[in-house]
Amino acid sequence: MPGFLERHQKKIIWIVVLSFFVGGVGLVSLNQAGVFRSTPTADTGPAYAVSVNGEEISPETAANAFTNLVNQYYTYYQQAGQDPNEIFGGANGALVLLQFQADTFQSLIRQALYDQAAEERRIRVDRRELDAAYATEYNSLLERNGIDEETLANYLAGQGRTLSGFQQSLRNEIETQLRNVALRETIVGAVVPTDDELLSYFESNIARYDVEEQVRASHVLVENEATALEVREQLLAGEDFGELASRYSTDEATKDDGGDLDWFGRGRMVPAFEEAAFALDIDEISEPVETEFGWHIIKVTDRREAHTPTLDEVKDEVRDDYIAEEESRRFSDWHDGFYSSSDIEIAFPLVNAYILQQEDLEVGLAEFVRIHETGEANDPYLPYYIGRINETLAVRKAGERAELEEIEEPTEEELTRIDALRREQEEYEDTALSYYLQALEEVDADERFVNRVLTLDPDSASARYLLGKLLMERGDIVGAEDQFQEVIYKTPDYVPAYIASGDLALRQGAALQATQRYEQALALRPEDITIMTKLVTAYLAVGYLGEAEETLRKIAQIDPGNVKMQIAEGEIAHARLGEAVEARDELLALEERTPEDEARLAELAQQIEEYAATAINRFEKGLQSGGSLDLTVKLGQVYLLVGRLDDAEDAFRRVMVQSPYRVEAYTGLAEVLALQGDVDGAVENLQSAYSRSLDDWEREEITRRILDFTPEDVTTRLRLAQSLGEQYKWTAAVREYAAVLDAQPDSIEAYLGIAEAYRWKNEPAIAIEYLQRGLPYAQYESDRVALYEELLVAVQSEVGVGRPLTPVGQDARIELARIYLDQGRSEKAAEQLEAVREDDPAYRADEVLALLIEAGVEEPPLEEDADAIPDGE
Repeated sequence: MPGFLERHQKKIIWIVVLSFFVGGVGLVSLNQAGVFRSTPTADTGPAYAVSVNGEEISPETAANAFTNLVNQYYTYYQQAGQDPNEIFGGANGALVLLQFQADTFQSLIRQALYDQAAEERRIRVDRRELDAAYATEYNSLLERNGIDEETLANYLAGQGRTLSGFQQSLRNEIETQLRNVALRETIVGAVVPTDDELLSYFESNIARYDVEEQVRASHVLVENEATALEVREQLLAGEDFGELASRYSTDEATKDDGGDLDWFGRGRMVPAFEEAAFALDIDEISEPVETEFGWHIIKVTDRREAHTPTLDEVKDEVRDDYIAEEESRRFSDWHDGFYSSSDIEIAFPLVNAYILQQEDLEVGLAEFVRIHETGEANDPYLPYYIGRINETLAVRKAGERAELEEIEEPTEEELTRIDALRREQEEYEDTALSYYLQALEEVDADERFVNRVLTLDPDSASARYLLGKLLMERGDIVGAEDQFQEVIYKTPDYVPAYIASGDLALRQGAALQATQRYEQALALRPEDITIMTKLVTAYLAVGYLGEAEETLRKIAQIDPGNVKMQIAEGEIAHARLGEAVEARDELLALEERTPEDEARLAELAQQIEEYAATAINRFEKGLQSGGSLDLTVKLGQVYLLVGRLDDAEDAFRRVMVQSPYRVEAYTGLAEVLALQGDVDGAVENLQSAYSRSLDDWEREEITRRILDFTPEDVTTRLRLAQSLGEQYKWTAAVREYAAVLDAQPDSIEAYLGIAEAYRWKNEPAIAIEYLQRGLPYAQYESDRVALYEELLVAVQSEVGVGRPLTPVGQDARIELARIYLDQGRSEKAAEQLEAVREDDPAYRADEVLALLIEAGVEEPPLEEDADAIPDGE
C-alpha cells in the first residue's frame, strides 16, 4: 500500500537526472524571457553572474543551471499530478522562480568553494574509482528504466543533444560528487565518540529512540468477502497460512513470503486494516476486513509494546546518529567559516536580496526596498516580493501576540507588549497592501494574487474589480457580475466597475442593463469619450437611435475628429438603414399601394441611399485608421441591405480569410448566396457559422435560419431542440423534439431530450412515457443504458427524492444490472440490484438473487436450501 512517490520514485529520479543533463528541455523560454536579465546596469547585462574569490561564473552558466533546476521541478510536479504552469505562473510563480534563482546561485557558490578547497588540498579522484562509479551509475540508469543505449541516444537526439555529450556530462557530475565526498572526509576527519558522549547524546535525544507499539502481521488479500471467508475457514481448520497466502493472495509483493508484512506501527496502514491488526492477539486470525484494496484475512505473528529502550539496546543506532550529526556539524562549521571569509559578489541585485532575506528577513526586506527605490532592477513583481516579506513579518507578529494573549493573567509589561505587537502587525499589513497595489498596476493580475490582497483588505475596490475581470475572462459571468456589484455598492465612485459591468451585460445581450451601467459611469466622468462611445453602442443595441445620435453630438463637441465617433455615426446610419429597408419591404409587399404609399416609397429610397452612403463612408474611414474586422463585417452588412451583393460577398470573404472564426462573416455570406440563388452554399456557410459559434442564442438563430432553407433537415432540428434545452427553453424544446420524432421515430437522442424537457417542466409521467417508447428502438447497449438511466431519474422525480421507486423504476434497475453484467461491470450491476432490495426486498427476488450471484456478490444457496429458493423466470 505504498504512496504515489514510493511507487514512482525510480521513474521520477530517472527523469530528473536525465532532465538535469539534457538541460533546457521545454523551459528554455524562461531564460529567453529575461529571468537572468533583471538588472539595467548595461544593455548586455553583467559580465559575470557571481564571483567567488575572484573566480567568475558567467551568466550563461548560471542560466543553464537555473533552467536545469526548473526542469527538474517541472518534471517532478508533472509526475506528482500537479500543473507546473500554475505553480510557475502569476505573481507567486515569479517569487518561486526567484527562489530557484537564489538556490541556483547558492549551489554555484557552494560548488565553487568546494572546488577551491579541493584544489588547495590537492584532492583528486582516482581514475579507476571514477570509471567504476560511472559504469555502475550509467548501467543502472539504463537497466532500471528498461531502455538500451540506442533508445537513450534517440531521445537525446530529439532534444538536440548527443549520447557522447550526455555521457561526458554524467561522468563530470559523478567526478564532482566523488571529489566533494573526499573533501568532506578530509575536513571532517575521524569521529570516534566516547561512551560518555554517547550517553549524553542519547539522553538529549531520548524521544527519538522511543519504540512505538508495533505488530508483525501477515495477510491474505482476496477480491471478495466470499473468498475471504473460505480462506478463514481453511485456516481455522489447520491449513498453513503461508501456503494459503501463496495460493489465494493477490498481493504480489507478499504472497511468496507467506503474506508477511513485517513490523509496522500505527499510521502506516489504512485505518480499517490497522484497527483490526492491533486488536488481534498473537497467532489470532481476523474476520474478513474490507479496505480499498480488497478483503484481508490477517494474522498477527508477534507484538512489541511501546517502551523507551536503554542505551545498550540501541547503542549502535545512537553511535551512527551521533557520528552523522557530528560530521555534519564539523563540515557545516568549516563551510560557514570559509563562506564568511570569502570574497563573494553577486551581480544580480534581486538574487542577492533574496539570499539576504533567507539569512535575515528584515535585512533582506531593506535590500529589496533599496533596489525598488533606486531602480536597480526592472522586475515588475518587485513590489509583490516586498509585500510578501511584510506579510510574513505581520504573521510573525500575530503569532507572538497570540502566545502572549493566551496568558490568563498577563503583567502590565506583557499587555504593553501585546499592544505594540498589534500595532506592528497592522503596520506590516498596511505596508504589504500598499506594495501589492503597486504591483497590481504593473503586472497582469492572477486570482491567487488578487485574493491575497482581498484577505488583507476585503474592501479593496481595485482588487475586487480585477477579480471580477479574471472571472469574466474565465467565463464565470455570475461570479464576475457579483464582484462588480460589490465594488459599486461599497465604492460608488469606482468608474471601472460600472464600465466592466456594462461590457459584461452587452456581451450577454442585456443591452438595456449595459446602457444603465454606462450612463452611471458617464455621470461620474461626464466627458469621457470612451464611455460615451460604449454608450452609443449600447443605445444602438437597444434601438435608442435618438439617444445614440445625441451622445454622438456631445462627442463631436469634445473631440470632432475622434475616429470612434465617426464609426459610431456609421453604426447609427446602419441602424437607420435597417429600419428604412424594413419599412420599404413592407410597402413593397402590399398588393395595392396608395399615392401616399408611393410617396413614402420614394422618400424611403432617398433615405436608404443617404444612410447607406453615410455608413459606408464612416466604416471605410474607420478601416483606413486601422479599424478591426468588425468594421469589415458591418460594411458587408450595409452592402447586403442595399443589394450590392458582389461588394458584400467580397467583404465577408475578406473577413473569413483573415479570421476563419468570425460567425457574422459566414452568416452574412450565407444571405448573399441565398439571394444569388445558391441555397446549398447558403446552408453550407450557416453550418460553418454554427460550428464556430459559442453563444447559445446565436446558435439558435443560425439553426432556425438553416431550417428556413431545409425544413426537412432532422439533424438540424434536433440541434435546435438541444440548443433550446441548453437555454432552459423547455416548451420550445419539446415542440422541436416532437417534430424530430414525427419525422424520425427511432431517434434515441430525441427521446432522451424530450424526456429531460418534460422532467424540467415538472411533468415526469410524460417523460417516463417517452423513454419507454424509445426503448424498442435502442439497438446499442449504450443507448439502452442512457434510456434506463434517464428513466431512473424521471421515476425518482415522479415519486420524490428518497422514496422507493415504482415497478417501472425497479425494472429499469434490473435491466441496467443485466447490461452491466454483460459489460463485465459487476460493481455497477451490484449497486443497482442492492438498490432494488433496499426499496423492496421481495421485488423479483429470485432474479435479483441470481444476478447478485452472477455479479460475485453472493454465494449460491447450499443444496439443502435449494428447494426453498423459487425457480427463476
